[in-house]
Amino acid sequence: MEEQVLNALEIQNLCVNLGTFKIENLNLNIIKGAITGLIGANGAGKSTLIKTVMRCVRAESGKILYGGKRFAGNEKQILSSVACVFDDVVFSVGSKPKTLKKIYSSVYPNFDGAKYDMLVERFRLPQNIRVQKYSFGMKKKLSFVIALCQGAELLILDEPTSGIDPYDRNELTTLIQEYMLDENHTVLFSTHITEDLDKIADYIVMMDDGRITLNDSKDNITQTYRLVRCTDLTDEMRTGAIGLKQDMFGYTFVTKDKNISGEGVQVKTPTIEELFVHLLGERKNPAQDVGQSSQSIFGM
Repeated sequence: MEEQVLNALEIQNLCVNLGTFKIENLNLNIIKGAITGLIGANGAGKSTLIKTVMRCVRAESGKILYGGKRFAGNEKQILSSVACVFDDVVFSVGSKPKTLKKIYSSVYPNFDGAKYDMLVERFRLPQNIRVQKYSFGMKKKLSFVIALCQGAELLILDEPTSGIDPYDRNELTTLIQEYMLDENHTVLFSTHITEDLDKIADYIVMMDDGRITLNDSKDNITQTYRLVRCTDLTDEMRTGAIGLKQDMFGYTFVTKDKNISGEGVQVKTPTIEELFVHLLGERKNPAQDVGQSSQSIFGM
């Protein structure tokens, strides 16, 4: 018997109208117990989708289910089981971290105060000064700490590592992996820093202009596509080329053809960033882009 896949979040026929931007009839399932990476260019709709899921933006129509439950009638349970780090700081920056700890402990019954103190210390966040004196990166780290300590089963992250130095970025991704040691936990992770997703994501969802254009497991994606670098382009290569780019050294593209070979041809499994660049390039400028040298991705 085939094992049933459980969803932490189900989005069905979602429509959002912000005037200058729309999401129309979007369907997406976020699988429980997995890390799903959400990628897309600026303005693709990632933050709008997250804010709609978090009830900060009103949907015109459609259905959002949290662990199979509607929000109406289950507000308290859902709000305590979902935590979010928004792209902007949403807590009171006039407060000190110690005060924020008291506030969140009073609102979230599963808030882990001891873990909060440990993580604030781990990220070198002073507890006795007001958050408004923190740098942008420090505020983002505090937002992450607060979300991680709420005891939520679904953690939604909108650009959590932007503005954070590489060392602390690595610390944050490690904490996400530690969080996922509990098989009941789920992460939806929107980011422009796709190397984070290469490290930890199980699934990749790509958005473009309010639509889902790619939704698959990272393993399937890496097995499906190849990144090709060649000095000369044959007609057969051009036929299967996706996001074709030309520079002074030759051509670069992704393809589903795994049998490409020949003199001056190099083939490798693409990173998420390389795949994203070529898939987005295919939409914007099919087979027309002339970019900078791509030699570095092959270590030439």
